[in-house]
Amino acid sequence: MNGAEHNAGVTWYEQDERYLAAHYQPGLLLDLLLTRNISSHKVLRGTGLFYDDILAGSSRLSVRQLRQLISNGEKISASGDLSFRWGQLLWPGHYGLPSQLLQHAGCLDQALTVLGQYRRQLSPLLVPRVFTDRDYCYVQWLDACGLGEQKRFMVETAMTALSSYSRWQSRQPLPWEYGFSYAQPRTYEQYRTHLGGTLYFDLGVDVMRIPKAWLHEPWPQASATAFRVAARHLHYEPPQPGSGFSEAVYQHLLQHIQQPLSLAETAEHFGMSSATFKRKLQRHDTHFQHLQDQVRLHASLYCLHILGWSNEQLAQYLQFNDLTNFRRAFRRWCGRTPGESRQLFLQI
Repeated sequence: MNGAEHNAGVTWYEQDERYLAAHYQPGLLLDLLLTRNISSHKVLRGTGLFYDDILAGSSRLSVRQLRQLISNGEKISASGDLSFRWGQLLWPGHYGLPSQLLQHAGCLDQALTVLGQYRRQLSPLLVPRVFTDRDYCYVQWLDACGLGEQKRFMVETAMTALSSYSRWQSRQPLPWEYGFSYAQPRTYEQYRTHLGGTLYFDLGVDVMRIPKAWLHEPWPQASATAFRVAARHLHYEPPQPGSGFSEAVYQHLLQHIQQPLSLAETAEHFGMSSATFKRKLQRHDTHFQHLQDQVRLHASLYCLHILGWSNEQLAQYLQFNDLTNFRRAFRRWCGRTPGESRQLFLQI
């Protein structure tokens, strides 16, 4: 594998590593495009794959190759609904034992645990980070391996996947609400059609939430026996690196958020020179300052809106010398002041 291993046992996979089974989620996307009577050569142009490779059932492709397939698909499908239609097909899927766990999960809480534990197979491009407060369960979607221009497409796909899957399992629509880090797109009507619910844009974070009461509502078609058998078999499979490189850097910065790390210190943790580290981040369509700002913004939003912290508490937590510097930094991270952000979230 291309991924490196830190001396503390931290492993990751990289954007150019061929770890995605081509006949799994990429195959579903390919099928959606081939139904339009378009040549497979046109759909797969630039990916380095041929249709026969995928049919063989043994080919692997990288994040970069999948991004090229997504880019081709967006150009071919002008309707703006490709990501949503792909998401509707994504889970439980046909991805071996992890899919069996999803199929037989007894409730939403159990399903979210499965998504987190086996996300390399089930959600390899976006990390589902799950947390709760007194009233709600939140699922934040975090870029694992540098999606670049395809990140919005994957956010649409992942949110649709979880919504469709939970509706199928519970046999009723669940009251999900959806928040997006980006501004309202031109394809807004597709969001209304495929997601429904309440939609919020320009929040600085990609997140879904649902009242906690739905977490343990029993799902009627669950099989506890089948779930336990699949879980037992998975227990004996060798562990795989669970983090994409961008995600691994994000998590390390988050763990040290109160002791802000320099680029050189972070590069040393990952066993690289500063120059090599910067080049690797560039190959993952990101850079150190962006990841550091993202970590601080996400932590700030959590502390402000979930924990109810004051500006003073948060500024002290993030090691800012004064409130003016904190407000200035917060505006740089998300385009608004902490007060403006509070007003926005009060409307949600």
